[in-house]
Amino acid sequence: MSPHRRTVSRLLAVAILTLLAVQPVLACQVPVFRYALERWVSDNYEVIILHKGTLSAADKERMHGLMAMDAAAEHLANIRVEHIDLADEVKDDPEFGKLWDRHSKNNQPLLVVLYPRVANVPEPLAWVAPFTDASVKMLVDSPVRRQVAQRILAGDSAVWVFIPSGDKTADAKALKTLKDELAKNQNDLKLPEQDILESDEFFQPETKVKLRLGFSVVTLDRNDPAESFFLRSLLLGEPDLADEKQPIAFPIIGRGRALYAVVGKGINPFFIGDTSKFIVGPCSCQVKNQNPGFDLLMSVKWDEAITGSAIPQVKVPQLTGMASLEGAVKPLAVSTPSGKLTDAAETESGASASTSQIRSVLAEAPVVDVSGSSFGRNYALMVMVGLVLLVAVTMVVRRGSA
Repeated sequence: MSPHRRTVSRLLAVAILTLLAVQPVLACQVPVFRYALERWVSDNYEVIILHKGTLSAADKERMHGLMAMDAAAEHLANIRVEHIDLADEVKDDPEFGKLWDRHSKNNQPLLVVLYPRVANVPEPLAWVAPFTDASVKMLVDSPVRRQVAQRILAGDSAVWVFIPSGDKTADAKALKTLKDELAKNQNDLKLPEQDILESDEFFQPETKVKLRLGFSVVTLDRNDPAESFFLRSLLLGEPDLADEKQPIAFPIIGRGRALYAVVGKGINPFFIGDTSKFIVGPCSCQVKNQNPGFDLLMSVKWDEAITGSAIPQVKVPQLTGMASLEGAVKPLAVSTPSGKLTDAAETESGASASTSQIRSVLAEAPVVDVSGSSFGRNYALMVMVGLVLLVAVTMVVRRGSA
């Protein structure tokens, strides 16, 4: 993706965040990062053990160990595990067959990892590796992910993962800008007053995670083999990031949700500041997948770690038709990467069947009454912000085409 197109996409991302941040009348006063931590359950990655013929005793033991971490079992990692035997004609999917032919050596089983079905990513395929103890360990855990989880559970509003480019001068400049601006944001921004939070129906103080404002940065070394899966899952989350030669930073909030990538000159006060304002602002859009970003694979028992909630559990009425919906969702057909998608329409068409089905369920949710003078003021503000950002995007487009 050219620097021009990436700048436009970043401006559009900031436009979305800004519009979400200026409509507090539509939402609770609980900050986005806190709402995300307590309510946005992580989407599951699909992990497939691909083999041809009977698994060895060691492979079976390894597979059962991985299944014990399945979200349906111990809820330790946000994964769903299954195995596919390509020797079985019923399961001989041509796309999996291509992966097998390309990656398997000496008939060794493969570990195939797909992004969550609802993740808006260019390609569903996140990772392919030999099915070994080392690859399983790399998949479910890594030092940087542990640091991210520990800092979030210690109360950080967001943890930024910084990925150096290898250019020491550019990396040092970008990292200094990121740390300086986050320190400034941490000092300048404010959380809602305690009495305002306590009067909100969504707030309860019983939790082990302290509600505070704080930002931090961890560095992910591109050459660290222990971070191979984590690095790849971040870089394949957006088009062309894997080929990017500039420093990259990802803000991570909640239970491991990466909002988007900030690249090169995009690591500046404007983007960092607007992202910080969104993160600590009121949670205007409570439906996770209507917010930017995608979930990372993390091995954390979030519910146990949080133990309590600043947000009370709301009784949800029984939805009808969900059983048939589950049966209608089909596994993703894996396509081997054939170049990154750069067209937004293509990316949208790559969404799984479950996305549209979930949206149809959400469409039936009750409408919030937003009548009143405060809504009018917020609506006018939203229109003004939208117009300013539209002008900014237009100027960038014209400059890029000049």
